[in-house]
Amino acid sequence: MKGKWKMYLILFLPWLSVGKLGKNSFLRFLPTIIFSDLIIALISELSQKLKWWKVRNPIFPKLATDVSFVFGPFTIINFWVFKMTYKRFWLYLLSNIFADYLFAYPLTTIAEKLGIYKMVKMSRKQLFLLSVAVAILNYLYQKVFVEPLKRKTS
Repeated sequence: MKGKWKMYLILFLPWLSVGKLGKNSFLRFLPTIIFSDLIIALISELSQKLKWWKVRNPIFPKLATDVSFVFGPFTIINFWVFKMTYKRFWLYLLSNIFADYLFAYPLTTIAEKLGIYKMVKMSRKQLFLLSVAVAILNYLYQKVFVEPLKRKTS
């Protein structure tokens, strides 16, 4: 537990905002968020094998997926970006580019200085591009799979 308090904060603090999302938005985007979390978990598995980054003091050290990031800020930011921008692709994309840039550059620098994680064999530019690619994949998943299915069941 010692040294993991930062990871628990990263996991739980973002969830304090979920009540403001609204039940309909939460349920509407939940399938895509689960899909996105799965993609990020798979990328995390790859990152361990390819040594893209190293998370210090993970909550579950035996898992390659860092639960605190995947199910904390990534999940909640995804919900909020979808709620505020869905059906306006360019706004969605710009919002993700902005958030992904902040994550890849200043937030990663801060995280490294705080000893939360360290980039190893992946550059910040590669992290940024990978994050934007995942965002586009998420949008396509929502538009092509989730929304049509929702219309059929309504």
